[in-house]
Amino acid sequence: MSQEEEEITMPEDENLAVPEGARVYFVNIEDGSTVSSPLHVEMGVEGMTVNPAGELVVGTGHHHIIINKGHISKGDVVPADEQHIHYGGGQTETDLELEPGAYTLTMQFANGLHQSYGEEMSATVEVIVE
Repeated sequence: MSQEEEEITMPEDENLAVPEGARVYFVNIEDGSTVSSPLHVEMGVEGMTVNPAGELVVGTGHHHIIINKGHISKGDVVPADEQHIHYGGGQTETDLELEPGAYTLTMQFANGLHQSYGEEMSATVEVIVE
């Protein structure tokens, strides 16, 4: 078989590997909830460990909250702006100041270099802030 005919499969980057059954979730907010501001958010993770940003450690990462936008594709770096809030210190809870209205909140888990673990490590809820 020539080199051109060989099928080359690259192993998945271990720094973006997601263990089977791993997930992130909102601990204290249910989809469709009516809430007040500041909104206290507790961020949960199963199957992986929360670790501060800055160092790549397989099986670890940190949380991000994305306001009114969806998950970040696997391997893409999570932007840092008003709609993409980083919790690179390893935080697992926060208070969000939100004006009254309807919001979509997406929690995104990413590795130590802010590279997203993708949709499988995201969770989304819709809330109404009174």
